[in-house]
Amino acid sequence: RSRFRGVRWVQSVREATTTLDLHKGLLRRDDEPAFLRPKAHALLTYLAQNTGRVVPKSELLDSIWPGIYVTEDSLTQSIREIRKVLGDDKQELIRTISRRGYMLAPMEAISELGSQPVVAVLRFRNETGDAAHVPLVDGFAEDIINGLARFGTVTVLARHSSFSLASETPQDWSLARSRIGADYLVEGAVRRAGARLCVSINLIDAASLAQLWGERYDNDCTDVFDIQQDIVEQVIGRLATRLVDADLRRMSQKPVTGLAAYELVQRGVAFLRGNNPSDFSKGRDLCEAAIAKDPSYGLAHAYLAFANVMIAGFGRATKKDLADALTIATRAISLAPEQPTAHRVLSFVQMYRREYSAAENHLHRSHELNPYDAESVQQMGYLLTLRGRPWEALAWMDRAMRLCPIHPPWYEHDRSFALYSLGEYRAAASLIELTPVPPPWMRTWLAACYAQLGEMETAREHASRINETDASFSAAKFARENGAAFEHPSDNRHFAEGVFLALGLPPEA
Repeated sequence: RSRFRGVRWVQSVREATTTLDLHKGLLRRDDEPAFLRPKAHALLTYLAQNTGRVVPKSELLDSIWPGIYVTEDSLTQSIREIRKVLGDDKQELIRTISRRGYMLAPMEAISELGSQPVVAVLRFRNETGDAAHVPLVDGFAEDIINGLARFGTVTVLARHSSFSLASETPQDWSLARSRIGADYLVEGAVRRAGARLCVSINLIDAASLAQLWGERYDNDCTDVFDIQQDIVEQVIGRLATRLVDADLRRMSQKPVTGLAAYELVQRGVAFLRGNNPSDFSKGRDLCEAAIAKDPSYGLAHAYLAFANVMIAGFGRATKKDLADALTIATRAISLAPEQPTAHRVLSFVQMYRREYSAAENHLHRSHELNPYDAESVQQMGYLLTLRGRPWEALAWMDRAMRLCPIHPPWYEHDRSFALYSLGEYRAAASLIELTPVPPPWMRTWLAACYAQLGEMETAREHASRINETDASFSAAKFARENGAAFEHPSDNRHFAEGVFLALGLPPEA
């Protein structure tokens, strides 16, 4: 589901405000509907998407009347109609550029309520000293454009618009907001240092020109195209995370009641990614509020299903809880079939319903749609652990950590399950102990690790603390009935064995 920007023009002579909503296809003048014939509306939209650029007449004819031969009279008539509706008698808004074409004058561009952040990836600077490397340098920016677009949570301007600005100085960047409607800029440079290729990348707030994030990557120039793919892979996941963080800071300045559906979901996801179960209900409430504002927003439905499973206790969720979540997740797929997160969440629900093959299929689909999403890569590692393939799982988890080196705690928790399955109990315990206050189910895993190591005093000490934060939790029931939802009985028995040993109970307890 794409969200676009609106463009506002303010005419000082008549003090009239005209707003073009590119998402809804609506044109309003002083809050009253304004009407254009379809071709004139399409022409205005095209000019708005290229604000500040002189668009040749040939390009306009090809874009608005594709495959149809028309004379320039048709273009002139449409321009005349637009000017009349906009009240542009002096031709200050739609400017005729002699012998070239038309330009929509740069005016104030604003985000429509609910629009996703708009990102422009500028053409990278070639500082290698070799003009032959220009295609390679352009390739970095183009790959980042394509990679970011796969997330579906930011609007990434196409190469044609992004590359219309230079990447040389902040003076060039200052045009980004008025000319191409960008909220954030990604700028960078490629250079050589001896036998190494170096790429520097920065994320810029287009409004303030403040640098929000910057990083440098380098590698030996053995195979330049392999290096390009390796660096791009590292950049995209981290850049997507920084964009979300920056937008969350921007949203935090607004009251929740003033947020649109996209913004409500992003705030909700921030609660769901934490390690505090008390925050999960806050995330669910924000997703429900997003659906109330926009019932067709597939991503909101996906994260609502995700939140409900988390609140229900993951593997301890009841069949009804999981059936309800499945209905919501399936609805998300129907609304947003190309949204990778929707497939990831459906896989998450199916995994706890013990529908392992279907869960893996949907997770592969999520990965196909966005191979740069660290969370789907990490989830694949966890699913493969449950399917009894821990070696394969660790390879996926290693890649997830490369994509997202600053990751949430559950990455370590998932890895500990794979290590336990491989008999690497001490390594598994060390990862679980990174959590300052482990919840009961995690403390149960920790006790099982030390029991398997034969360190019974430590195992019993952890077992005695399982109910510190939840007196109703039963470690024995968790091991016997819910556990980690392994596919194969032998893996479930392996986990239960460690738990019962730590509790001082017989295996059949």
